[in-house]
Amino acid sequence: MRETSAATGTTVGKGTSTYSPLPSGLRLVHRRRLPVWLTAGTVLTGGLLLGAAVGGMPVPAALGTLAVLLAIGGALFRPALGLAVLAFSYPFDLTTHAGSLKLTTSAALLAILFVVWVVRQFLRNPPKCRTTTLDWPIVLFAGATVLSLVSVLGPVGDIDDELIGLLKAAGGFLIFFLTVQSLDERRDLWLVMGAIMATGLIQAIMTIFSVLTGPPLSAATRATGTTIQPNLFAGYLVLIIPLVFAAAAVLGQRWVAVAAGAILLYGVALIATLSRSGFMGLVAGTVALAILLPEKCKKIAVLGASVFVALFITGLAGPLADRLGEAAGHLTSLAGRLPIWDAAVQMLIQHPAFGVGVANFDNALGWYNPALHFDHAHNLFLNIAAERGIIGLATFSIVLVALFRTLAKGFNQGASPVHRAVSAGLAASFVAFFAHSMFDVSYYDYKILLLFWLLMGIAASLPFLFNERTSPLAPSPRSALSTNVPMA
Repeated sequence: MRETSAATGTTVGKGTSTYSPLPSGLRLVHRRRLPVWLTAGTVLTGGLLLGAAVGGMPVPAALGTLAVLLAIGGALFRPALGLAVLAFSYPFDLTTHAGSLKLTTSAALLAILFVVWVVRQFLRNPPKCRTTTLDWPIVLFAGATVLSLVSVLGPVGDIDDELIGLLKAAGGFLIFFLTVQSLDERRDLWLVMGAIMATGLIQAIMTIFSVLTGPPLSAATRATGTTIQPNLFAGYLVLIIPLVFAAAAVLGQRWVAVAAGAILLYGVALIATLSRSGFMGLVAGTVALAILLPEKCKKIAVLGASVFVALFITGLAGPLADRLGEAAGHLTSLAGRLPIWDAAVQMLIQHPAFGVGVANFDNALGWYNPALHFDHAHNLFLNIAAERGIIGLATFSIVLVALFRTLAKGFNQGASPVHRAVSAGLAASFVAFFAHSMFDVSYYDYKILLLFWLLMGIAASLPFLFNERTSPLAPSPRSALSTNVPMA
């Protein structure tokens, strides 16, 4: 007795099987069902937006709720997807207050991703807890951060500000941990990095639109994006722009025009901030990328030059020239920072071990110079030294050494130009950020803080993701051998 399979055209008998090929020009079409999470997410999105339109629910509240629910579904389906939802949505945070404590949707998303990770550890086959070379340096830096509480018990500092600062710092350390545990495969890396660059691009477009349709750009109308201050937004952009440069340098001809357009938008948005420290960071990051990818120098130079061409098209060349041409402004800016730097040094001298406490720079500043009213030292390294002491500065320096050693390892293990470009782009991003941080401290804004530690987690994961012997996407010797054996 024989049966014919309609799906494959195979005639099956007892002990034998023959193959009846389909007629020429015909092929089988396999219907694929949409994933359950995608179907449910589509229905949920439509329901929330309909509720916002009909029931009077505020659109931001609907979108914030949607982000939380998508993060839950995404994290359950694939941890990296939940992380990508967080990376994409947190710049557009919804905020509420519980007393002096500010609560955001990003905090809720972080908590959700952590709870999902904890639940996964109790499954029958829990995912392995991955370790990296940055773990112990970051643990030491986190310990130094907590030890800064010692100084708050004295006459300097405020315990409420300290606790808020510690919560922000804990969010950064937590997103580093979740990033390392969520990136299981290289496609997870592309998913999260794509979310980072996409959300930054949306912010750049929004910024450019508001600049072109609003009042003329000047020192009083500088672009702030989704942050509260232009220099903060510049710090956010300089962390992303080198990654876009690296992507544009190695993408194929089909995508290079898209990447070049993204660079133009990012560049114009950065220029709209009129942040001189942001320009310094952009130059430093571009030079670093050109050094790391010398074979792409010409393309990087062309892409960089195209940004300046866009200045004249958008009419921003004049405000930029005025900003950079203010010689007195440069001197005033530097002279204005010198007393702040001096106060930071005095804080370190009088509180050498633990500093004056995280987020307490402004509270302590009045003890050293009552005429100054700033919440940071206008220099990241001096700020860390003043608030966390020598221990904090030393452990942060160890973190940076481990970071760039890890990026160098990922760069050398890169199996393709794309992999090398990711390592080079991340290295250039951190170079740009630290150049910007010589005169501004955007690190303490939670939006920049989360992005900083998210990229730190990606950097820590590169050796695992790019190692052909350990990467889940690398073919096993058995599968590689089987592809070369002809079928009988």
